[in-house]
Amino acid sequence: MERSFKRSLASLDEISEALQTFFADNDARTEHLESVILAVEELFTNMLKYGGGTGDIVIAVALDDGELVVGLTDFDVDEFDVTQAPEVDVDRPLSERQPGGLGIHLVKKLMDRIEYNYVERRGTTKFFKRLNR
Repeated sequence: MERSFKRSLASLDEISEALQTFFADNDARTEHLESVILAVEELFTNMLKYGGGTGDIVIAVALDDGELVVGLTDFDVDEFDVTQAPEVDVDRPLSERQPGGLGIHLVKKLMDRIEYNYVERRGTTKFFKRLNR
């Protein structure tokens, strides 16, 4: 599946529905569906807030030998490699933490791995999750 979504928080419901449909159409067990939706929503929202792009965001989802591959591509953006985002020290008291980064930290913990590619002002973040069938 590959679809374009408008740069709007209103697209989140449509994205969630598309992911649910993908899981159902591919007989994928839904035990990871909520964490996948959360990861996509976090990355999509970050693209809206910080990416600065002007066009739609493309989300591609594939299942390859039991591994889910999800890519989000934003166009006409500055480079921001989420794989290089500083680690969040979740053990520090809240009063000592800097704001930001918790969503990316959560995505890194929920998914098996994350990759980032940037070419000609196009940033693509991919994450991978092994699904137990």
